[in-house]
Amino acid sequence: MKKLVVAGLFVVLLVVAPWGIGKVAEQRVDQWLDQLVEAAPYLVVVDRTYTPGWFRSEQDVTFEVLGPFTRALRVTVHNEILHGPVLWFSAVGVARVNSQVVLDPVVRKEVVKLFGAEDPVRVSTRIGFFGGATTTVSGDARSVHSGNDMGNLTWDEFELDISYSKKFDSVDIVGDWPRVEFHDDTTRTQFLMSDLTIDGKARRVKGDLYNTDLDFAIDELRVSGADDAVAEIRDIHYVIDTQDDGDFMSIATRVGSGKVRGAVLEQKGLTLNAVHYDFTLRRLHTATLARFMGALKDSYTQPKTNLAANSAVLLDPVAEQAFELLKHDPEFVIDRIGIETPDGAGYLKGVIRLKGVTERDLKTGALSLIAKLDVDLRFEAPQKMLEKIEGGTSAVTLAVDGGYAERVGDKLVSHIEFHEGELKINGKVQGIPGLGAPPARPE
Repeated sequence: MKKLVVAGLFVVLLVVAPWGIGKVAEQRVDQWLDQLVEAAPYLVVVDRTYTPGWFRSEQDVTFEVLGPFTRALRVTVHNEILHGPVLWFSAVGVARVNSQVVLDPVVRKEVVKLFGAEDPVRVSTRIGFFGGATTTVSGDARSVHSGNDMGNLTWDEFELDISYSKKFDSVDIVGDWPRVEFHDDTTRTQFLMSDLTIDGKARRVKGDLYNTDLDFAIDELRVSGADDAVAEIRDIHYVIDTQDDGDFMSIATRVGSGKVRGAVLEQKGLTLNAVHYDFTLRRLHTATLARFMGALKDSYTQPKTNLAANSAVLLDPVAEQAFELLKHDPEFVIDRIGIETPDGAGYLKGVIRLKGVTERDLKTGALSLIAKLDVDLRFEAPQKMLEKIEGGTSAVTLAVDGGYAERVGDKLVSHIEFHEGELKINGKVQGIPGLGAPPARPE
């Protein structure tokens, strides 16, 4: 008897429940679309139709893709909606939405011909019981042979998961693509990308402003041609690190790579062990930055009937909040820009500040902001490294003779300061073209 009860409950769960949850799924899918459009201002739903069923339903949604200065582009997406609570052995939830862009039959035929399937890229969204969702973009490993001996393109299985809470207050993203490779035996051309990964999270701070941390990396990019010359970049990375203390936000960006090699570098005898472009924006007033992001979002939704006439309408609110940010003494920190070689590392480091900007300064124009600039930069590099760069030897001589750099041991050093309208290089006052000459030197 007990087994019959359990079996009956199981039948109810698998057969009856999907019909009831299907009603809930329709509401949740509509809510999910509304939240998606709210979070992505460049999307507008212009039409949607829903065909209900017992275990599965169907929906067609037409989006307009907007831009601040472009007219709308329309795209129709067909959604297959599988009702929960058991989503075909893959998970549990209210519904799973399998999405596919609606293509012209001729175009779809060409897609199948080229990729061997109608869906080389799959998009599926699992909608949870508590309002959150996870969208997965994935594809199987494939090998594509283009016609007319134009080469062969292969890639490994890839997957990208984007999870977001109700109302998109938090977003997490993780994904990887192990390998993409192209080779053409006729032209002896090859391309390889290996181990692409992405890992990030964003948490809403205020309005449309998020505290975001992101780590994007590629282990290797390599290109070779018929002359057997190889260009290769290792350990490519793009990192965003955001900090917020409630009043001010800082956004650090780290872009760079490990070893770089190529024919041009080899001809110059230059070996790059690492390349770095690292910046940090500090003292960004959080409330003002949130208004700036809101104005930028609103610019997507303005009518585009007359793009030239609407440019001021689109940009003025954004510019207004950008100028407001300047009133809070923001800082642009150059953590390091430069390269590492076997002969040593050459870097530019320092900080550029705007201090004490007023409403009057903003109305007067850009020249009035020069007096509010506060700059402290330092460049340092081994002379041996600089002389391996084309024209480096003469450039070093000119820099030293002109007083723009000093030799300190085996290094070339330049210290640039700008404070209260005065420019100094290595402690010596310099004139600024168009803004006055330096004081006269004693005989």
